Amino acid sequence: MHLVVRERRGLDEVEGAVELGQAPADLVFLSFADSDLGAASVAWQGFSAPRPSLRLANLAKLAHPMSVDLYAEATLTESRCIVVRLLGGLDYWRYGAEEISALARREGIPLALLPGDGRADPRLSSLSTMPEAILARLDGLFSAGGPENVAAALRLALHAGALGPDDGATPTPLPMAGEHGLGAEDTAPDAILLFYRSHLLAGDIAPVLALAAALRARGLRVRGLFAASLKDAVCAGFVAERLAAWKPRVVLNATGFSARQDGVSPLEAAGAPVLQLLLSSAPRALWQGSTRGLSQTDLAMQVVLPELDGRLLTAAIGFKAPTAEIEGLGYVPQLSQPDAGGVALAADRALGWARLSGLARGERRVAVLLSDYPAVGGQAGHAVGLD
Repeated sequence: MHLVVRERRGLDEVEGAVELGQAPADLVFLSFADSDLGAASVAWQGFSAPRPSLRLANLAKLAHPMSVDLYAEATLTESRCIVVRLLGGLDYWRYGAEEISALARREGIPLALLPGDGRADPRLSSLSTMPEAILARLDGLFSAGGPENVAAALRLALHAGALGPDDGATPTPLPMAGEHGLGAEDTAPDAILLFYRSHLLAGDIAPVLALAAALRARGLRVRGLFAASLKDAVCAGFVAERLAAWKPRVVLNATGFSARQDGVSPLEAAGAPVLQLLLSSAPRALWQGSTRGLSQTDLAMQVVLPELDGRLLTAAIGFKAPTAEIEGLGYVPQLSQPDAGGVALAADRALGWARLSGLARGERRVAVLLSDYPAVGGQAGHAVGLD
């Protein structure tokens, strides 16, 4: 028997083309991370007048090839310097990176394509038009994060575009990973909440704080950890050491991607269930009105890759929402706002897993549901005994 494979596809599956309508500027900074853009907007507002002109845009709005072409023609062609920070690396924005690289070489525009996840990507360096030394310094400043370091990175980019001096700034030391109390004083928490350092630096952790409050309301002791990237050896070691020492009953993780290195994830150091949290990069209305729910990028980074690590999916605890537009940047900051339903669901799941973890193995009663696709007339389902 041959089955005809039929697929239904619509424009909803790939973000439709949009025209941002930004005018050219001295410096253009693009990133997938609203935390990067938020830090850049704060840094720019701290510059003395007359400020250099700056344009900010989230790469999620330039996902469609036509959006890239429109933006390149309207904004990038006449700009003086371009910096792009790519969370996930080249493969998450290959068309845009290659097109902007060609434009920069054609127009003689200094271009920096930087990794956004702490991992060097020689392909990005080869597509850039700035010297390696400048790229390395920019990467170091952006990786350090925070408005002060990002301000130094913007000044260095302006220097690369012949728009200012090089003040020789180096990154201000900031911990790449650390503890965040989340209001708890206990040194032996029941639950650990792990989130990105970049969100902490940008002050964009409202959903995490809401979840921590919900966990405490359910009687769980909570502590927080932040990390720049679990692919970074120092961050991974710090997280693993804290989890092994504290031995929480459940770990709730709000970072994306897979964390396995040589087959081992630092999140497994506690020997506890690891629940995956979702922070949607889109507004709640789009999520609710879509048959797919999350965007392809969110699905890849926050669902598929974490599930390969064996993490247990919960719910979206936050959605992006616009704040007031910043005059002169053509940019409206997008911050994560807690979703009450998602926060409650994630907290309930955490409580259930924490209770289960606290039981001796012989006291646990576990039900397992298995999919069953029998032949026509066959049994629709059956019970499986587990010892």
